[in-house]
Amino acid sequence: MKIRYSERVLTDFPVIFAGDAYVGEGVVNNVSVPGCEILSNKSVEPGTYLEMKMMMPDSGPSLSVGLAKIRWCRGRRFGVEFIRMPGGDQVRLGRLVKQQRAFRSTARLHHS
Repeated sequence: MKIRYSERVLTDFPVIFAGDAYVGEGVVNNVSVPGCEILSNKSVEPGTYLEMKMMMPDSGPSLSVGLAKIRWCRGRRFGVEFIRMPGGDQVRLGRLVKQQRAFRSTARLHHS
């Protein structure tokens, strides 16, 4: 099993993705700066490349991933590694992950 080098945070926002010969949509289940997990009815293959647009919860424009690689598939879920993303979108994604992590830590402290 590969060791994860960046914590993923749970999410629930829409995504549209396109490969060479198809377009699909789904929901981002969790995300980190280097990648995400998507739930979709669209059948995809590991090793293929995608372009993606994620509708972020911060009411800003969609987050664009110019190039992503499908790393694994299990049923309707698949894992994606982000390869090329505009700098501003990387910053927004990093901020979202950091805020979600902080929110989760605060919520855990209040329930202890």
